[in-house]
Amino acid sequence: MAFRRRILDTLAAMPRAVDLRQMGPDRAGRLRATTRAVAAGRRIIIGPALPPDVTGRRTGEPDAIVLGEPTTAGGHGYDPVLVVRHQVLEQASPLARQRVSSLARNLRLVRLRGATVRHGRGPDLLRLAHYRRILQAAGWASGGPAYGGLIGTDHVRYDRGAATVQPASPRHTPPAAHLALVWADLGARRLRTEARTAQRGWRTHSALARYDHEFGFRRKIALEASERTPATTRAPRVWPIVTAECQSCPWWSHCRRLLADDDLSLRIDKARLGPQEVSLLRSMGIWTITDLAGRNIDDLIGSLHSRLRRPDESARRMRLAARRARMLATGRSVERTTRGPLPLPPEGYAIDLDIETSADDTVYLWGFLVDDPQERSGPRYVSFARFTDLDRAGERRLAHEALAWLDEQLTAHPQARVYHYSDYEVVHIERIARTSGDPVITKVARTHCRTRFFDLFAVVRANFFGVHGLGLKRIAHDGAGFSWRDEDPGGLNSQTWFDEAVHADEAEHRQEEARRVLEYNEDDVRATHALRAWLRTLT
Repeated sequence: MAFRRRILDTLAAMPRAVDLRQMGPDRAGRLRATTRAVAAGRRIIIGPALPPDVTGRRTGEPDAIVLGEPTTAGGHGYDPVLVVRHQVLEQASPLARQRVSSLARNLRLVRLRGATVRHGRGPDLLRLAHYRRILQAAGWASGGPAYGGLIGTDHVRYDRGAATVQPASPRHTPPAAHLALVWADLGARRLRTEARTAQRGWRTHSALARYDHEFGFRRKIALEASERTPATTRAPRVWPIVTAECQSCPWWSHCRRLLADDDLSLRIDKARLGPQEVSLLRSMGIWTITDLAGRNIDDLIGSLHSRLRRPDESARRMRLAARRARMLATGRSVERTTRGPLPLPPEGYAIDLDIETSADDTVYLWGFLVDDPQERSGPRYVSFARFTDLDRAGERRLAHEALAWLDEQLTAHPQARVYHYSDYEVVHIERIARTSGDPVITKVARTHCRTRFFDLFAVVRANFFGVHGLGLKRIAHDGAGFSWRDEDPGGLNSQTWFDEAVHADEAEHRQEEARRVLEYNEDDVRATHALRAWLRTLT
């Protein structure tokens, strides 16, 4: 979210841009403002509200629309733009030229040498096709080739009217001066779909053609589902396949009734099989985890190899799915993958650390669990928090307070270790140290993080396999038997609670949400403590 906001802020600062984000949930007001901006020919419209396509049964709002070629009727035409936090480009022939607009030069159009839109970005292109059709229905779509724009994390270097892609850092996104608005031709045939009658087993379609087919098919399914009643006996047109989108889909309750409790797509929720893979397995009579657990996975992959869109990637996922199916069928959720002692520091004075961040990635809570073997009362929770909207200066002050306390603990106990799960805490400490120049924060980042911090996730990842993954919530519960007090714990949920703790109208509500956040954070550090205690029993 912080990346998206930063990019949209950059666009908003450009000439002839209009930013409608501040209008918030007032969609009717934003639609009127968008209509005025289109009529005026504003170059960039951020946070637009598009008119519903009543005939096509479509609604949607891209991150921005950018002025393009005039419409077929001669009006101002626009192309949709999305901000995506992943790379959009890949290397291509040295002769290839990809259209991009420089964010450092007010969207000046340049030709990118030796690059093209990644083949794996089909979902992004289908989203752009959706917005393109809405713009067309409104009479706002640009004429000429159907372009859609993607702003990703690609590092682009500009030089004399041309540009080249640079190696990207996996940790840090490039500054806006080196980002690009990549224009994808939605009419170009670049998306593969399975075709049994084709010589290669697949055919290519444009994003628009693929979208029109998929959207039309989904409309038919939705219409049929809306007409079904408890007395309906005929089989559905298609059987549901669970995907990540199901959790927010209004049709989920309908689809769930059609699935067996041990349905393969329902039960395997980590490294989930794609719809094509599930469909192919079902065509082989494999619908449930029991079905998959009882089959030879190598034979299955061999039978399906020619029909898979990306055989190597699908084979890897299918093998993982088969392993998870066998574990689920026998009631196991975590299994050790190695033997021998686990590489853990000696027991002694220890501190478990977990931070919480707001939706804009600002650290507002530092939580510690002090585990002193000399304290009979057991581990004690210590927190440093600000339940307010923090700017970067406020974040630095809070970090100084928390890390000065931590530095005192580590200085007083030279053998103490700080345990955390994943590098999330370290990444944020290093970020704040880089931008603050604070000597205490810098000391923790450059010294303690490198010599006194210990990442338990690295140990877990190297020695365990989890049916539901190896996140702290899963491994602490399934392995160590730890349970959170909150019925729905999660980092994204805690951001919602924090927002309520800061902005809710009622003081009592704000206090309750702040308490909920603190309890959740305390449970996180206690889960880390329980996890390392469990790991020591295996050593």
